[in-house]
Amino acid sequence: MAMKRRPKPQELMHTPCEKIINKIWSKLEAGKRYRTPDLYKGKDFYIEEITGRGLNIVPQNISITKEAFLSALHYLIQNEHYFRNQCEIRSSNSRITAGPLCLTSRDDNSNVRCINYILPILQAFQIVGIDPVRPNKTWVI
Repeated sequence: MAMKRRPKPQELMHTPCEKIINKIWSKLEAGKRYRTPDLYKGKDFYIEEITGRGLNIVPQNISITKEAFLSALHYLIQNEHYFRNQCEIRSSNSRITAGPLCLTSRDDNSNVRCINYILPILQAFQIVGIDPVRPNKTWVI
């Protein structure tokens, strides 16, 4: 009888994250307005189109994969970023100055920065909290 392979810790974490992202995915609405996390430089954006694999936002004209949402949430949970251990968002177009949360979601989004759009959507579903005062921070609720 063959032994079952023991799942890796990150595989175990993906299952709850996938359940959460799948649950909100069916509730996303085209045309809904959100705002990027920064209190002073925040920009409005809207979901233009939603597919099973991702979504498009305007007016920034950026596509975001569902996998990028999953990676962002997984990163926050895996690193225990709850209210008492908030995570600096550190969003940047430069890979050198971008923080690990920004890079994690970007790596699953064809190297396109997207964390500033993922977090407000997750916040609208009360999955994460956001501190919009610099340095901007986020945490899992």
